[in-house]
Amino acid sequence: MPIKEASFRIGCGRYVQDKGILCAISEEILRLGHAPLIVGGKTALALTHDTIEESIKEKCNKYEFIVHTGTCNEEDARGIAAFAKEKGLDVIVGVGGGVMMDFAKLCAFYASLPLINVPTSSATCAAYTPLSVCYTKEGKTVGSKHYPYEVDAVVVDTDVIATEPVRLLLAGVFDALAKFVEIKQRFREEGTEKTPLGLDYAYYLSKATYRVLNEKTASAIAEMEKGEVGYDLEQLVYTSICATGVVSGIARGSNQCAIAHKFYETTRTLFHESARPYLHGEIVGIGLLIQNHFNGEEENNRELIALMKKHGMPYRPADVGITVNEETIAKYLGIISNSSAVDGKNPEEYARLEAALRYLFSLN
Repeated sequence: MPIKEASFRIGCGRYVQDKGILCAISEEILRLGHAPLIVGGKTALALTHDTIEESIKEKCNKYEFIVHTGTCNEEDARGIAAFAKEKGLDVIVGVGGGVMMDFAKLCAFYASLPLINVPTSSATCAAYTPLSVCYTKEGKTVGSKHYPYEVDAVVVDTDVIATEPVRLLLAGVFDALAKFVEIKQRFREEGTEKTPLGLDYAYYLSKATYRVLNEKTASAIAEMEKGEVGYDLEQLVYTSICATGVVSGIARGSNQCAIAHKFYETTRTLFHESARPYLHGEIVGIGLLIQNHFNGEEENNRELIALMKKHGMPYRPADVGITVNEETIAKYLGIISNSSAVDGKNPEEYARLEAALRYLFSLN
């Protein structure tokens, strides 16, 4: 598959994860500037505003908070970048979920300013990865923007993360699980063919994260439900955000938009209104069922579907507002088979994709 960025953006400048670490956010800000613009979602800032302000009010020259409730789109990002320049602000701090993390990266890019991301959920690795999934203001997918550099810092307060609904934790798990299953679509351990440089390391790291996620998810959920931040929850959050983000950086965009994520993008395009309430990881999780079937590993879906059902998550197309009929199957087949996720000109791959889609659309 094509390499989307020449450089290996393997990490971020600094990754900090601990209980209560948000109280020290000023220390990270002062490494990069003195006048932060804090951009966050309404719920995220309601949860973190006072803690952030208490940390920065005596140490930063000035600061501004902006609530953003829209998509990760270019128009709004350019507007916030211009505001930061006009006010003489010198660091962007993003606070929120996956969309906000991507949006903060886009704002920092247009403002040519350093970026600190503060995820308030572990629903995706977006806080860490050097790219933004972009949309129109109405919510239609327009593609991913890859940056030639890493995020400057990621600050993960697990006391904050522990307040997220289990649904968000699981969305992050499904998004992270997809990395291994997608890379495995074309990479084989016993293979002798040359693969893109670094993809083998992305494969083996994603294989390790896949094992951790399968082993620790149940115990991490149990800790959350008891209001605890134990080792298993810390490890699951680290795996979902940091380790999974490293996988993306090593892969350089190659094999990182395979079938599960292409199903997500297609859904956001064809059914953007009905799918709007659902999380990135939830829709990727449904796409993961297609990916497993395509890979000849349908048996791996049983435990995934059981986990989805147990926690009231969507697992069928209809659950996220997708119309279930032959016309819809044909649309998904046409879009995905003509993408980088599948070699649609290969009759065998095309047939496997069609069978996987029909399997998904037949779930009840």
